[in-house]
Amino acid sequence: MKRLSASATRRLILWFFDAPSNDPYVSLNFDVDLAPVREFVDAFAREHGERIGVQHVLTKAVARCLVELPALNVKILDRAIYQLDRVNIAMPVHLDRHGKGGDETGMTVVHGVNEKSLVQIARETRKSAAAERADEATAFGSGLARRALRFMPDVAMRAGLDVARWALDQPATYHLIEDLAISSGVTNVGAVFSLPRGARFRSASATIPTKLGPVASVFGVAPAEDVVVAENGVPQARTVLPIVMIVDHRAIDGFLMATAAKHVAEGLLDPARLV
Repeated sequence: MKRLSASATRRLILWFFDAPSNDPYVSLNFDVDLAPVREFVDAFAREHGERIGVQHVLTKAVARCLVELPALNVKILDRAIYQLDRVNIAMPVHLDRHGKGGDETGMTVVHGVNEKSLVQIARETRKSAAAERADEATAFGSGLARRALRFMPDVAMRAGLDVARWALDQPATYHLIEDLAISSGVTNVGAVFSLPRGARFRSASATIPTKLGPVASVFGVAPAEDVVVAENGVPQARTVLPIVMIVDHRAIDGFLMATAAKHVAEGLLDPARLV
């Protein structure tokens, strides 16, 4: 048995997740008709002269959902649930643009999403993504951290991260950086996941990282696909966006989860309400 060499990102992920034990996470999968979002995005570009993407609309819909349902915008610290005052959303950044391997994923965070326009969200995410790919400092200096971790011994890395984890698990310490606390995550599985013609994406599930101030919910979108649905008993072809929602069952029950899915779906079916 040979130990494999891991990238900085992979080493972080190995530390981020504990060994499986009693998993409190629940996932929900649903489809949303993509036509309203596509029409809205095209009309938005014509009116404002700037492109926004489906993920930007979804991010805004999730932010609106967290405002309308503040019980979702929480964090569990030391077995207690705390209400967050801001909506900050984390999004992954695909780093391997040239197919050369190495680090696969970075992260960018948009702060105060509920207070920002779709154009501001689009500009900020593109700027942060470019900085992540260039290994520059972003909201949490993650680009610089990745560079440092490439040369840091495992023992030193784990010791430093364990200290940071202990500090961030203390409510008093976390209160000092509450404005930076991540409310939720929006991940675009469709950006990196694809299947050959004849194969279809069906569903997904995930476990939310439990360290460094875990979030209570994560939303992910899979590749859009064409399906046949019944409308008034008549088959109709529709392009739908598969969405997976993962929540921490310690803070969010099934009723609240279903309500949140309804709010997000309504935002995508009527994107104008997000402006």
